[in-house]
Amino acid sequence: MLEVQNATVEVTWWDVLKATSFIIAAGTVSFYLGLELETQFIIASVRCVVQLSLMGLLLDDVLRVNNPWVVFFITMTFIFLGSYEVVFNRTKHTFAGIFPRIFGLLVISIFLIGITGTAVALRATPFWTPQKFIPIIGMLLGNTIGSITVAIDLCLGHISLHAPMLDARLAMGASRYEASRPLAIEAIQMALLPIIAQVSVMGLINIPGTMVGLLVAGAEIQDAVIYQQVLMFMITSSCTLGSILAVAACLWTILDRRHRLQLDRIQPNRAIVTITIVRLWTHYTAEWRQKSWSLTKRYTKLEQTDIELETRP
Repeated sequence: MLEVQNATVEVTWWDVLKATSFIIAAGTVSFYLGLELETQFIIASVRCVVQLSLMGLLLDDVLRVNNPWVVFFITMTFIFLGSYEVVFNRTKHTFAGIFPRIFGLLVISIFLIGITGTAVALRATPFWTPQKFIPIIGMLLGNTIGSITVAIDLCLGHISLHAPMLDARLAMGASRYEASRPLAIEAIQMALLPIIAQVSVMGLINIPGTMVGLLVAGAEIQDAVIYQQVLMFMITSSCTLGSILAVAACLWTILDRRHRLQLDRIQPNRAIVTITIVRLWTHYTAEWRQKSWSLTKRYTKLEQTDIELETRP
């Protein structure tokens, strides 16, 4: 049983504003090094503040309502938004009908691991207890969408890159499973590499976020350790199942039932988040970067080579 001692931690919006200096520092370094990441830092930071604030307002009421249908609705909303994020904002490659497939595989992996882990490992009665089920679903979903994004991009990218090899294998009589198996294995392995590395170094090099939150809230150390271990095993399982299903969905779409490679189904993805303001900001930051380089006599390798050629007699 997880017990939390009395502890008072007062953190205000002023503290959040002070923490923004870290983002500003990262954006400044990106600006002067020409990494072109400052726009992404700004977008991600604004989304973080807005989304967490809305979630706080929403969960404040939801966690007080002991209704399974409300919990189910919130869970499905999270999964829908996670599917939207993967399909329209994360992946570099896409294909027709990818959204319902991603939504379906997220429902399977998140619900299967979430319900089983909450009911069996954490022994929550009932399993849909809002205080436990909703935060766990959020953690599972956040990690799983990262893994399936990598799996989809690598799978579709490898298919495009190694299309002649796949055609040759299919022409020699290999099934679509046999022809694509090496590419699928590599995509799944790379997608799961971050979570495996995270589990491997946990407790030795870093203190995980859930454990930190419980300790800050005043929980017993042993309870926080056990709780974190259970969650990490659930996250690893969810990422694995989601990555396998994502790669399978890609292969079943690009390689049809007649074992033919339909390379024309792979299309480049364009993020919907890109709006006019973001484009203008990117344009202005690029101009500022060029001005700063000209004032400080900093040039790229290509520009420096051109200058040296022009100054030679």
